[in-house]
Amino acid sequence: MKELLERLLSNGITCEYEENFDFAKHSTVGVGGKAKIAFYPKTLKETTRLCDFFVDNRMDFLVLGNISNTLPPDETLEIPIILTKKLKSMEFSSGVFVEAGVTSSALLDACQLNGKSGAEFLAGIPCTIGGAVYMNAGANGKYMSDIVKKVLIYKQKRLCLLNNHSCCYSYKKSVFMENDGVILGVELELKNSDEKSVCAVRKNVLQNRFALPKGKSMGCVFKNPLGDSAGRLIEAAGLKGLREGGAVVSRSHANFMLNEGGATQNDFLKLIRRVKNEVFKRFGVSLEEEIRVIIKGELNDINS
Repeated sequence: MKELLERLLSNGITCEYEENFDFAKHSTVGVGGKAKIAFYPKTLKETTRLCDFFVDNRMDFLVLGNISNTLPPDETLEIPIILTKKLKSMEFSSGVFVEAGVTSSALLDACQLNGKSGAEFLAGIPCTIGGAVYMNAGANGKYMSDIVKKVLIYKQKRLCLLNNHSCCYSYKKSVFMENDGVILGVELELKNSDEKSVCAVRKNVLQNRFALPKGKSMGCVFKNPLGDSAGRLIEAAGLKGLREGGAVVSRSHANFMLNEGGATQNDFLKLIRRVKNEVFKRFGVSLEEEIRVIIKGELNDINS
């Protein structure tokens, strides 16, 4: 890593970094080995200069947000990672522009202060806005696709603004899962409201999420099949409490899997496959993951 840092410095690139980045410490599921180095850019310019350096030097790299809907690898990740969580700028003027590292709670605090409504469904979801845009995060029938106006990405050394249509949004899916563009920020389409009203809706959403399982998890593991609930199917198959190593299907919400101590990526992968196989055997339904898995330095679904 010393050589990499020296090369960055010689190119005039300075950025906060962390060697031996611990995935188990930084991910919401508490799983994973180490990444040799992680960078924390604080500005869009720092981010794009890092990306340019890696591309110019033909170096693979991985961009992550809050690592909340992601299953990290057990092995050491050799490639550098860029964490966007320090891209925290927000602008509430003629429109609403939010950088990728802004958390859902920080966004909602700003929405309350500025009297902007429409993002309250994100309350309680431990995500960055960049991650939410990537995943088309949502709850209770409302999704990022409902409020995204334009997304600022960096791809092939160019800044690009994609409109909502170009994001190819569908249920828990977006074009960003298929290309290598780096999400830098998003312009949101929110409605004018007042602080009291936004606060009331936010509190109601949080109350509805209060019953969700506590502990180390990735949130919901599977997408809901059309017209049904993944949690209902898993529970009906009698799989609550099913365990692989330290990974277990939650006893209170069957679409959550918890790390009850010392779980590995492999434990979760085995548990996911067992659940999928059993649900298909019992009901003929093929469950599809909404989580992303880091495999060989890339974000993939389970079957990649």
